[in-house]
Amino acid sequence: MTGLNRRRLLQGTAGAVLAASTRAAWAQSKPEKLVLVCENSVGWKRTLIEEAAPAFEKATGIKIEFTMLPVDAWRARLKAELSAGSTGIDLAMLSVQMAGWMSPHVLDHNEVVARITARDPSFAWDDFLGGSKLAGTYDGKMVGIPYRLTAGIVHYQKELLQKAGFDQAPGTFAEFEKAALAVNAPPTRYGFGLMGKQGAGTFTNSIPWMFSAGGKLLDFKTGEVFINDKAAATGLQFYADLMLKNKVVPPEATTWEFDEIIAGAQKDRYAMTVTFSSYGTLFNDPKLSQTGGRWAWATMPGHTAKAQGRTIVDGQFMAISRYSKNIDWAIEFMRMACSKEAMLRSMEGGNAPPRASSLRDPAMVAKLGWPAVAAEAIENGIPTPSNPAWDGLELSLRSAVSQTLLGQKNAKDALDECAREWQRNLRRAGVAK
Repeated sequence: MTGLNRRRLLQGTAGAVLAASTRAAWAQSKPEKLVLVCENSVGWKRTLIEEAAPAFEKATGIKIEFTMLPVDAWRARLKAELSAGSTGIDLAMLSVQMAGWMSPHVLDHNEVVARITARDPSFAWDDFLGGSKLAGTYDGKMVGIPYRLTAGIVHYQKELLQKAGFDQAPGTFAEFEKAALAVNAPPTRYGFGLMGKQGAGTFTNSIPWMFSAGGKLLDFKTGEVFINDKAAATGLQFYADLMLKNKVVPPEATTWEFDEIIAGAQKDRYAMTVTFSSYGTLFNDPKLSQTGGRWAWATMPGHTAKAQGRTIVDGQFMAISRYSKNIDWAIEFMRMACSKEAMLRSMEGGNAPPRASSLRDPAMVAKLGWPAVAAEAIENGIPTPSNPAWDGLELSLRSAVSQTLLGQKNAKDALDECAREWQRNLRRAGVAK
């Protein structure tokens, strides 16, 4: 079935379901549009933008207006407008780390789910992974319905590694370094791709290496900081040395973030990377990528043993602003956009839906490859912190990682300065004395 026909099928089916379930909502005042604020990574939102929103508009006459911003601007926009009680936002996408400060400004989505399932039992709330519900909960309040659950995994061009003598993905840091050097072929293709731009991708791209070396972040209950311990520094230094010492990273990777790591894979600029699991769909699609069909996936290598490998678990949730004047209509859109059918379809557009039925769908596992690896990685992964103080702490960590990648400081010195800044921030936040 062509993409156009699939979109028409989804829109037609969704329109029929909506028409049967929104009669009560239609008796209310109907807005011209609902405003959804989100970050500007388009790939994994393709189904949401190109299929779910048009289907909703066809059924209701209400347009979904997407306000898409770079990550930091997205967070700043939500903070500013929601803190002011603005009614100009109906829906928002939020990441795990935003849950703490977003919580007072959004509905309790346990109640939203109750309304959806009362109207539409096929929504199947039990189908959502327990870990996704936990990640979307802050102080007992569910801040949104899970839409995307991501984990950092190894993406690698299998044939290149096999030709270099590696029958499987590297299981340790030493094996990873050896493989990266073996497949490094500058200036055309390099061994490893990373997000080297100091920005929103810095933390998610570098922290799996620190976790896999045994590193930790901090304890928000006690205020104790661990980010500068020997293990974390070992992981960060290894990550930076792939660029500085081993020269297996494309030079332009210092400007790369989310879209660029995808484009780099599609343009065959590197043989291996560690990034979000769902990016594998975009890497491996022959219609989008020069390297389509070449990619395989594995969980993170460990420092000295495969079992030490750990990754970051993050995700995004669709939330309804408590200040919206169009809550009933927003709930209807959420019901459709997060349905089983829409989420299964979204996998082909690069999403990583948190529904068990999607990740375990035999056809999708066979077609995409990465879902089973993602599920394994999530089992022992470490969630992004959601404490409101984390945003400020992450900025300091970005600087430390960037200084290490650029060779301005070694990892231990950079993380020592980061730890001092964290301690000052935690004292100001009342987390530590």
